[in-house]
Amino acid sequence: MKPTYKAILLGGAATLMLPMSASAQTESQPATPAEQQAPATVEQAPDDGAQLEDIVVTADRTGTQAVQVGSFRGARQLDVPLTVSVIPRELLDQQQSASVLDALRNSAGVSVSQISSLVYSNLAIRGIDVENRGNYRLNGILPVINIVGLPLEDKERVEALKGASALYYGFTAPSGIINMVMKRPTETEKFGFKLNGSSRGAIGGAVDYGNSWGNGVFGARLNAAYSRIDAGIDNADGHRYLLAGAFDFKPTDTLTFNFDVERIYGKAGEPGIYRYATKPVQTVANPKPTVTLPQFQRNSLNFGPGKWGYTEGEETNALLSARWKFTPRWELSASAGFSDFSRDRHFSYIDFGKPLPGGNYTLTVANSPQDKFLNRNIRAELAGVVPIGFIKNNILIGVSQNVRDRDNPNAVNLNFTQNLANPIQFAEVPFALPNYGANDARKTRINDVGYYIFDRISFGEYLDVLAGVRKSKYRESIRFNDVTAFKASPTSFSYGVVGKPTKWISVYGTFIEGLETTPSAPVTASNAGSPLPPTNSRQYEAGVKVEPKHGLLLQAAYFNIKRDAAYVNGSNLYVLDGKQVYKGLEISASGQVTQDLSIYASALFLDAKYTEGAPTTLTVNNAGVPVFDPITGSRQQTTTIVGNRVDNAPKNTVSVSAEYKLTSILPGFAVNGAVFHVGSRALNAANLAIVPGYTIFNLGAGYTTEISGAETSFRVNWENVGNKRYFGSAGADFVAQGIPTAIKFTIATGF
Repeated sequence: MKPTYKAILLGGAATLMLPMSASAQTESQPATPAEQQAPATVEQAPDDGAQLEDIVVTADRTGTQAVQVGSFRGARQLDVPLTVSVIPRELLDQQQSASVLDALRNSAGVSVSQISSLVYSNLAIRGIDVENRGNYRLNGILPVINIVGLPLEDKERVEALKGASALYYGFTAPSGIINMVMKRPTETEKFGFKLNGSSRGAIGGAVDYGNSWGNGVFGARLNAAYSRIDAGIDNADGHRYLLAGAFDFKPTDTLTFNFDVERIYGKAGEPGIYRYATKPVQTVANPKPTVTLPQFQRNSLNFGPGKWGYTEGEETNALLSARWKFTPRWELSASAGFSDFSRDRHFSYIDFGKPLPGGNYTLTVANSPQDKFLNRNIRAELAGVVPIGFIKNNILIGVSQNVRDRDNPNAVNLNFTQNLANPIQFAEVPFALPNYGANDARKTRINDVGYYIFDRISFGEYLDVLAGVRKSKYRESIRFNDVTAFKASPTSFSYGVVGKPTKWISVYGTFIEGLETTPSAPVTASNAGSPLPPTNSRQYEAGVKVEPKHGLLLQAAYFNIKRDAAYVNGSNLYVLDGKQVYKGLEISASGQVTQDLSIYASALFLDAKYTEGAPTTLTVNNAGVPVFDPITGSRQQTTTIVGNRVDNAPKNTVSVSAEYKLTSILPGFAVNGAVFHVGSRALNAANLAIVPGYTIFNLGAGYTTEISGAETSFRVNWENVGNKRYFGSAGADFVAQGIPTAIKFTIATGF
């Protein structure tokens, strides 16, 4: 890639802030009366202008003070020149969040893509799919595989760093990085137990133990959880478990080792969804035909094959990292880890584009046993401070390698005749053995190596200028014979400025060049599993962040993202064709408004369209003879997608959640509520249908007291009040109905 010099006022990226807090500021917050009374949320080492800052987050209960994702680890939110949403543990507990979707529905622009959200959270941010093998991170470092329900019991917070992030993370989709931060060992011995369940029959429990020994030399945090899964959908119950540990070893004041590991298992029925496998013919007389969306069924309906239509997955994530601050100005860090996943899946859909007599439809069950994915990641970095007069250079030099292996056999399909009004449970039948193609062509490897250097130049307290460059070496290959499918060695740049007129306001502009691995063709495409070349994207963002009082953060940002378009075309082929442009305004307010009132509110207004692509072409057969529609007699054509809405990109999303503690009336008692709105979305790139938006409401209450010397809390939440029927996911020819209402409860105690 060539640098984009026109971005004079833009620059800096997700990756331009230094790790281990090298780029965080140490200035105090604005001296308002409310803030003077607030406790500090970060511990700060004195900074004489020539030391590498070392900030450790200790009590950021609101998620407004510091960021842990990627190179932002430890940085103040005000100093981060991109949009970041932080969902802290307190909000996760308040809403009884059980999945990544539960957490991030509090963040603007997050929607469900293509499939039901019951088995795992297949998400999009700003209308761009979050790539499930590269964009989910553990502790800001390890790319974990998100095709099983990722647990939250062992997580302290969930963060969404929105937009392109190639300079630090390499080839990732410009939707953003979703980072899950594990709980760390506690200074003193603590034990917690939680019992949870729902009105639908779900029941489970979790234990949490933390302690440190030897005056903090060694610490451990252990988490275990088991749950029976039941969302109230027919034949979709199951179970899951989690075993996790976080271990810290600090032999000296300047050397720290961390080891984090989690074992995840889940098995549950995967509900059948709608797919428009058969599409109306595009003709000269009707260049943009439309389709009718399904009528809403009862929310508990599962028209899949029956009990045997389940998905079972297990995953092991492990990360070892070390930090050595060998001088007051310089620190060396390194990490190595892996994410190992395997799955057996029965994915089912009906072809709603081709109804059969008697209200029947063709139900296809795709059997994908022995799916295996393995990510391996290593990283080494040198961070330091170089003062030159009143200018301070915060420098980061690093190298990383991410190797992603895929063993993903061809799905074997069986067809059944299903009726929506009276669905049948079919007897399980044997499937033919899947295969990996000739010479195991579907056993692939991505090797993404990157060398990067960033510099944040601080001119006093009021201006930061940022610049960075990454040189990548990227290769996709077939592991069986080491044949190269694609390779590239791009250079990507980033620029930016952050102005701080006061200590509680920041204004920024950024430009980022992104690098993106194009996902292989979905199992429903005619060229299922086929790889496509990696692509690039460019992102501009300008925004302002204000912290009017300690613990309350206001953000507003405008962004413009341009990327290559990959989609399933009218011939059911997965192709790269043209460009997509995403323009939007995002605003948010999060944190503590008063001592008793906390709020997490956000909104996104998005315009996402295909701006370039293949022109409209008339259809001919293999002999070059024009093809005509046998019904209308009009000549067939392939209509351009230019000007269409990008599929599954909502025009707007709004989320508002709040909790109010009734301290003066009933100490320990609190009420909460939430509203989640997702606007209309296009069914596919051809815009065959516009899926209507929806709004759901949640209500809840909690009570915390002391029983026998142990703090004990009781919570209840009613999700989807009134059992609204809505389409929860869309995109790539798919649409799926949302999850039914449920009343959840939690009893938690600890000492």
